[in-house]
Amino acid sequence: MLYSRTNLALAALATLGALFLIGQVVGEPPPAREPDSRDSAASVPVATDAIPVSYELVEVSESTVAGKTTQWTTSNAPATAMAYLHTFLDPSPSDADWINRLARYTADEPGMSFAAARPRVPVAITGSTRSELVTGESGPRLVRITIPTQTGPVRITVKVLGTSSGQKWAVDTPLPTVDPSTVAALDPPAVAAPTTTSLAPMTTSASSSTSAASPSPSTPPIAPSAPSSTSKEERTERVPDPVPVPGPLPIPELDTPIPGAL
Repeated sequence: MLYSRTNLALAALATLGALFLIGQVVGEPPPAREPDSRDSAASVPVATDAIPVSYELVEVSESTVAGKTTQWTTSNAPATAMAYLHTFLDPSPSDADWINRLARYTADEPGMSFAAARPRVPVAITGSTRSELVTGESGPRLVRITIPTQTGPVRITVKVLGTSSGQKWAVDTPLPTVDPSTVAALDPPAVAAPTTTSLAPMTTSASSSTSAASPSPSTPPIAPSAPSSTSKEERTERVPDPVPVPGPLPIPELDTPIPGAL
């Protein structure tokens, strides 16, 4: 019986059924574990835009900082000073927006009263930065930067400032400004008041003088007088009359006889 085909097939089916039941009981996956907040915090990197500050004084121009992010600008001392002055001389934003933009580059946020120092006419930056690394009275290193402008050089002092996102260069107080007397000299000259004399009277007077000079149509033109003989003689040398010679009149010799003579 052990070697009969029927018993062999039944035994194989029984074995497969037993294995299936064992797999259903034993092979269930373990229940999902709730994720630990500490594990997720450790696995997810914290994004930061902070750029380490540099003590290398790389001189920049106004076009260099144009379009750069605040994080890039404040990582370099000359770039911070140039971005501050570019914002300070920008006449387009409102006073409130102007103060907020300046606060990105200053150690202390300027108050609204600082808007009184804002130039109201365009002032051009005429050159690149010139920087010097110095040591402050209390020990921290400072950078003194000079930027030439249309009204004269502007001197800016920047220092390293610690923030919640890291260190950055910031403009130290008191905040630099441009010379107000030179800015006032850039105002456009006042337009002279127009004269009270209009063009119409001038045209009328010119036409009246022209009409006075020309003869009237009703008055016949005066013919120019012919020059007199006296005036001609005065202008030319007078020829003396010939002196008469006494004696008979000379008869000229003619080739033909005188008519009427015999």
